[in-house]
Amino acid sequence: MALARAAWHYAAALLDWRLGLLVGACAVLLVLLGQLPFSYAFKAGKDRGPQSDLPFLSGFNDPEVLGDDSFRWSRAESRITLPGIGLRATLLSLDIVSHQGQWQPGAPATLALRLPDGATVPIALRREAARYLVYVPPGTSIDGVLRVALTTAPWQQPGDRRELGFALGQLVRVASVQPGGLVVPGAAMLAWPLALVLLWLALRIMGFAPREALWLLGPLALLVPLLLLIDGPRLAFGSLWSIQAGLLCVLISAAGAWLAPPLLAWLGATPPPRMLRWLLLLVTISFALKYGARLYPESMRGDIQLHVNRYNAAIAGELYVVAKHRGLPFPFPPGLYVLLAPLTLTGLHIRTVFEVATGLFEASTVLLLYVLGARAAGSARIGLLAGAIYALTAAGFMTSWFAFETQVAAQWFSIVLLVLLVLRWPHYDDARTGLLLAIMLAGVFLGHIGLFINTSLLGLLLVPLLWWRARAAGERRSIRALAIVGVVMAAFVALCYYSAFMEVVIDQVGGVAAGGLNGATGREPIPRSTSLQVLWQGGLITHYGFFPVPLALVGALLLGRGKRGYTIVPPLLWGTLLVSATQGALPFLTLSSITTRWLMFSAWAIALAGALGLALLWRRGRSARLVALAMAAYVCWLTIGVWLEAMALRKPPIEPF
Repeated sequence: MALARAAWHYAAALLDWRLGLLVGACAVLLVLLGQLPFSYAFKAGKDRGPQSDLPFLSGFNDPEVLGDDSFRWSRAESRITLPGIGLRATLLSLDIVSHQGQWQPGAPATLALRLPDGATVPIALRREAARYLVYVPPGTSIDGVLRVALTTAPWQQPGDRRELGFALGQLVRVASVQPGGLVVPGAAMLAWPLALVLLWLALRIMGFAPREALWLLGPLALLVPLLLLIDGPRLAFGSLWSIQAGLLCVLISAAGAWLAPPLLAWLGATPPPRMLRWLLLLVTISFALKYGARLYPESMRGDIQLHVNRYNAAIAGELYVVAKHRGLPFPFPPGLYVLLAPLTLTGLHIRTVFEVATGLFEASTVLLLYVLGARAAGSARIGLLAGAIYALTAAGFMTSWFAFETQVAAQWFSIVLLVLLVLRWPHYDDARTGLLLAIMLAGVFLGHIGLFINTSLLGLLLVPLLWWRARAAGERRSIRALAIVGVVMAAFVALCYYSAFMEVVIDQVGGVAAGGLNGATGREPIPRSTSLQVLWQGGLITHYGFFPVPLALVGALLLGRGKRGYTIVPPLLWGTLLVSATQGALPFLTLSSITTRWLMFSAWAIALAGALGLALLWRRGRSARLVALAMAAYVCWLTIGVWLEAMALRKPPIEPF
């Protein structure tokens, strides 16, 4: 009965007049802006960035570059797909820069174009490179998508195993022919207003009132049609994606509303209802944007295929893998692959398992940081701000886009470890806590070599400091138990896994001792000015939008104040920052880029301490609040840019470090 009442309640929420206003405004603007003349171009052979040719081309080989020009060889059957045009005639401009007739005299040099109305247009190709203009009548499909199939006789060059057709180069242009009346937009574009319905439902499930949902979705309802003026075809390619993302939001919001309250209550960090909905929104945004964006056609793939290959090797018994990081060999632990392998029994491909797992790791990290902030500072508001800083800065998006799956998983285990240390302090000496600590350490040590190094360094700093600060016998027992668990787990993974790489380690040490890191990797020294520029622009600005970092320094100074029971947090935070700082200083000393992902290691510290600094600024009056909002807007703007460029243009950000 309760489930039926909830279903009826949310079904009734879809009848709200505010939702009709949002959907109607978005649809009307899409129709109105769709009347403008259409003109679009993309560069054949450019596979990333503005004017890139994906996902518009299919059935083509990999791009090639000759001087300043780029091109792609087609196969026998290829296709140009350009959505978002609507039901109107267009003029298609193609540059055929090479074909079989140029390489094999006497060979047929014809190209057949099958147009959206079903007609086939044969073209006799000139021997030299030439531009061809083709009139394309309105299609018979109501989706408003320009689909042109290109067919030519397949052939091969000596020594080239690829199937070749013709080489498409320069700019491919599509322009509308002056219509005689109203341009009917493609039916596929209606998916965007429908996606607003799903997002509305998700917000209502989270607990937002209709008025709040209107304010949250209003800018999106206006922005989506305006994107027609910037890049209509890529917006139209996202039509199906918008429905998928909307469904993900409904699913995650429902799961969060069901699971999060009892979980947070069990952890002693129950948020007030007005904050719970914002926390669920951050969790939903994190999953929908980090996993959901991968569903967009031809979005940035990152290293996902590398992990698929290494997973296949791991389940075939190849567990002791040596990889290279910028020329330096290192062990590549298979912990994540072993952990996720049983999930493939559900029938899911391991690629999907990796992507969904990464999205869940990132989304649940928001909850973990909320718990950490709420318990460390005794304030649900601080916890919410900590989760927001992590969810809305670009750093987490960057690791997701690069598909650093093992980094994300090991980082999640390390943050769970931190939460466990904070919640159980000073009671580490019971068997259950010791077992949980061991499991979390195993997830870190066998998940990612960089986090193994950084966590070990943090432990070496933390245990003596805690022992020195201990005032009670119970605290010393806990510190002793923590040290024992850490030493046992480090010895276990060293003996059972990392000992297999002793020869690699000895060779590395010898190479570094003889010629430094650059001598060992065979790379040129990196000037300190370059490292400083990368640290400033790529690190502080791109990763975190700069402002959370100085706020975190202020917040770190404030963290020691508060309840005596949570005094473990300042040593954890300052120890993390110290380890990160020493790793960050290495490129300036060694003139090499070889270091751990130290800035990501400190992500939790920047989020937590940054929340304290932001809360302090917010309390300084109206002007300070305006400054805080401006900072947040700048951070979100940078994050949106990183996210959109990777999703729609496959343009990678700087590799996270």
